[in-house]
Amino acid sequence: MAIKNYKRIFAAMHKRLLNYITNKRHLAAGLCYLSLSILFAFWITRLPEVKHRLDLSEGDLGIALFFIPVGSIISMMLTTSLIRKIGEGKTAVYAILAFSSLAILPFLAVSYTQLCLSLFVLGFTMGWVDISINAVVNTIEKIEKVNIMSTSHGFFSLGGILGGIIGGLIAGSSISGGVQMVFSCLFVIIIVLLFVRKHIGNLHDEDNKAEAPLFALPTKPVFVLALISFCIMTSEGAVTDWSTVYLNDFLGSSPEMAGFGFAAFSLTMTLGRFGGDHLIYSYGNRGVVFTGSIVALIGIFLVMMQSIGWSILGFALIGTGYSCVVPVIFSGAAKVKGINPAYGLASVASAGFFGFLIGPVLMGLIAEEYGLNNSFLMVLILTIITMVGSWKLNGK
Repeated sequence: MAIKNYKRIFAAMHKRLLNYITNKRHLAAGLCYLSLSILFAFWITRLPEVKHRLDLSEGDLGIALFFIPVGSIISMMLTTSLIRKIGEGKTAVYAILAFSSLAILPFLAVSYTQLCLSLFVLGFTMGWVDISINAVVNTIEKIEKVNIMSTSHGFFSLGGILGGIIGGLIAGSSISGGVQMVFSCLFVIIIVLLFVRKHIGNLHDEDNKAEAPLFALPTKPVFVLALISFCIMTSEGAVTDWSTVYLNDFLGSSPEMAGFGFAAFSLTMTLGRFGGDHLIYSYGNRGVVFTGSIVALIGIFLVMMQSIGWSILGFALIGTGYSCVVPVIFSGAAKVKGINPAYGLASVASAGFFGFLIGPVLMGLIAEEYGLNNSFLMVLILTIITMVGSWKLNGK
């Protein structure tokens, strides 16, 4: 029975992916997610290099990383207006070109101040890409009456795998992070200009004129959803940014092995999201989130065992556990009775996105005071809160 279930899940994944990549418009959107994730993964795998070059402590690095969410939040406040003026497609194309052109800046920083400013710019362009490309996918879903958001986010996770593995291997060579990023960004720019712009550049939802809420405070009906969103995405952001530093600096792994930790996390996150729709249908929202939380908790305990091998396995389990939580929460936020769907989704997404960006900062500050290994207690506690909160969800 279990084998049949696995076969059914993988068959559904294969069909969904095949339909996605054979549609040029869908593929263009997926390439944007993929490119953003790969370039960000390259930055993550080079964090130890930047940290050592500027002689930063964990606290210094945590504060510097705080400039990424600051830039992203400011960008998100401006992007929706730009989308209404020039369209989702053009905004996304301009955003990914800007991100690709400026992603080199953190590697050029020769002082702590320059690093902070460059990370602000990095965060600004990341927020621009994030909002615009999600708007593109929403518009495609509306125009074509399809559901491709989960698969699109799967491409983001896939980028983490490729970026983590490739970035880790390059980090172990004599190639500097700056050189790596220059050639990577040029490659992305060429893809955007030759393919992405052609297929989504003119995409525009003519009905997108109303001011939709971007940031909204969660009300009582969606409070639990917002809390889970904050907890799980805070943890995800912390693991994303600190996995390579933990393996390289704290456990003394090689740079390439540190990259594999992030790649393992991204791999299981990808597989979970591609198969998530079937799992949610079979086991319900509550079952998926509760079980995922338990799997993630086991992974966190393995990471804290202070073994390179067990830690990489732990990061893989954390990715498995977290993979389907966000789709469940975001979908549920738009279906709460008595709450405007746009407001419900905005409030839950706001809490989650803020958590994803603030997670690395909190992790760094805790690591500075209590040690990097002990900082994973924050992730542990937030995952336990998610597990408890899952019992308030509708479903099995």
